[in-house]
Amino acid sequence: MNKFAFLIHPLDLQDVVRLEPKAANKRLALIEKVLEWMPVHKRSDITGIKSITGAQIEGWFIAVPFLPSQFIGMDRNYILGEITKGVKLAEELGASIVGLGGFTSVVGDAGITVSKATKIAVTSGNSYTIATALEGSLIAAEKMGINIEDAHVSVIGASGSIGKACAQFLVSRCKSMTLIARSEIRLENLAEIIRENYGKEVEISTDISAGIKHADIVITATSSSGNIIMAEDLKPGSVVCDVSLPHDVSREVQKLRPDVLVIEGGVVQVPGENVNFNYDFGYPSNVSLACMAETMILALEGKFENYSLGRGIKLEKVEEINRLAKKHGFKLAGFRSFDQFITEEKFEEIRRAAEQKLVKPRGERA
Repeated sequence: MNKFAFLIHPLDLQDVVRLEPKAANKRLALIEKVLEWMPVHKRSDITGIKSITGAQIEGWFIAVPFLPSQFIGMDRNYILGEITKGVKLAEELGASIVGLGGFTSVVGDAGITVSKATKIAVTSGNSYTIATALEGSLIAAEKMGINIEDAHVSVIGASGSIGKACAQFLVSRCKSMTLIARSEIRLENLAEIIRENYGKEVEISTDISAGIKHADIVITATSSSGNIIMAEDLKPGSVVCDVSLPHDVSREVQKLRPDVLVIEGGVVQVPGENVNFNYDFGYPSNVSLACMAETMILALEGKFENYSLGRGIKLEKVEEINRLAKKHGFKLAGFRSFDQFITEEKFEEIRRAAEQKLVKPRGERA
């Protein structure tokens, strides 16, 4: 039976408290210090994954126990060393492939250096994350009555591997597009690539609020610490696919904008009757993130090669992993928004709220 491993870490204090209730109400500085003292370790066994082809795999979650702020703020070489320890542990356990989850795939050169320290295959899971984000965004847009051919799409984090691939996939399908990131130089380079390869002009912006103000569809995939999209930024009736962890969309949007559909990117149903992750990351027992699922798909396929590494993900790989996912029985696990699955009634409620917001009060000039 093929074996895999996946590196995880707490995304926020809620994650820490879920696993260790005694951490509730403790100071952030104390929790960060405790996490710094914790060694990289095997967190849980993963069992019950079975492809519709009949193939089976088993694996492990391996914890590199830092919060996102620590991955960003601590010495880079030290953090890379801890991530490498996680990869080495995966190798010792008998895994043939290891996935880099969360910020373990963000630090440094997106897994390339880490992959050189091990004999087993390494992936970030970004290819399948892109595939599911695109599929989910297009289905959600259709549910909201948005015609992609008439839509303005904004991509936040467009200079990153996920954002760049999403932009290149959607640019020939939508009416217009805005690319958003912190570096204007990188944005200009991407705009030039799109102009040359797709024959289409795109807008660029380093201002998130201005860049998404008129967007019908927003895809956001950044390595920020969260809360960069606020309630007042969004167009009524728009769809936001939040691929980032921690999430980029502020929770105030849930309270203040009932007319906007926010979906989590890359939530996937894993095949198998008794899938058990033996770890509570807030999802049902047979549901995982797409980045995790990519590692599982490659293990089921026996495709033990470095896959989604570096800052550039080719659309050919996105298409390949999507095909392999379907072959083995992986699929979107519905839609989630702010930690809750969205019912058809909720979709209808958001559509009605959007229609009411778009209807101008009587007597107001167009």
